[in-house]
Amino acid sequence: MQPVPDLAIAASLTQHLHLSPLTMSSKFEKAVAYVQGLDKSGSGPDSTIKLEFYKFYKQATVGDADPAKEPSRLQFVERAKWTAWNGIKGMSKKDAEENYVKQLIKYLKEKHPDEPILKELEG
Repeated sequence: MQPVPDLAIAASLTQHLHLSPLTMSSKFEKAVAYVQGLDKSGSGPDSTIKLEFYKFYKQATVGDADPAKEPSRLQFVERAKWTAWNGIKGMSKKDAEENYVKQLIKYLKEKHPDEPILKELEG
C-alpha cells in the first residue's frame, strides 16, 4: 500500500512552483511592459490616459516630483507630465503601483476586453 502524500506538503509545493496569483509588484511590471508596447503598436491610449500612466509610473519608480525640476510654462508637454506627477505627491510606491495596474485594467476593459493580460492583472 502506497503512503498518501500530506496535503500541507502539496499546498506548499503549489505555492513554491509559482502557481499562486501574481504579486502587485509582478502585476505592475507586467502592466508597464504592456503599456510600453501599446505605443509601439500605434493603438495606444490618448494623451489623457497616457498622463495617468505616467504619473503613477513616476511615483512608483522615483517617488515625489522634485519642485526644483518643474519645467517652464513654455515646455507644454513636460509641464503637463510634471504637473500630473506632482498632483499625487505623497502617494506610496505600493499605492502608485496599484493605481497603475487599475488604470490599465480600466483601459483594457473599455478598449480591449479580450486581451489575455486582463485576466492576469485581475487575478
